[in-house]
Amino acid sequence: MNELSKYLCLLLRHQPEKAELDMDSHDWVSVKQLIDGVNRHSSYKLNRELLEQIVAEDNKGRYRYDEKHEKIKCCQVHSVSWVEPELEYCEPPEFLYHGTTTKALEAIEESGAIKKMARHAVHMQADISKAWQSAERCHKIPVVLKIAASEMNKDGYRFGVTENEVWCTEEVPVKYICDSVYTK
Repeated sequence: MNELSKYLCLLLRHQPEKAELDMDSHDWVSVKQLIDGVNRHSSYKLNRELLEQIVAEDNKGRYRYDEKHEKIKCCQVHSVSWVEPELEYCEPPEFLYHGTTTKALEAIEESGAIKKMARHAVHMQADISKAWQSAERCHKIPVVLKIAASEMNKDGYRFGVTENEVWCTEEVPVKYICDSVYTK
């Protein structure tokens, strides 16, 4: 089920065309079309019951249904160019945390900022344990960066938060990185 969940994220965050999904400008896709697309274009077998289970058990709260459970989306789309992220723009907490790897940290230091790259925004968490989940997702040395978000906001950087409490901004200059944590 974990592999199927990752595949759903791939479709809903990066490549809806792989399953011929008609995604709207806010990432919503018909549940029926998602199930049919997965079954037709992959080796996975998906039904409504299994999809409901994946959504309910997702520890990051990535998925959202509309009120009738006829449409589904991921709360933050990474790289689908025509999707406009639905963010609530507001003042962030004093500190936010960005999960990454030591290799990526080298690139961040070299470039002078955490960049959004092909994503719509840089993603951060108010909860350090959720940042660790992001940092540990690949087989590299994880690191969590503590970001002076309130200071950034005072300096004119805008912050938005998604429905599942992921904080987003365009970039984070290295001068706002307060600390790096390499172990839990």
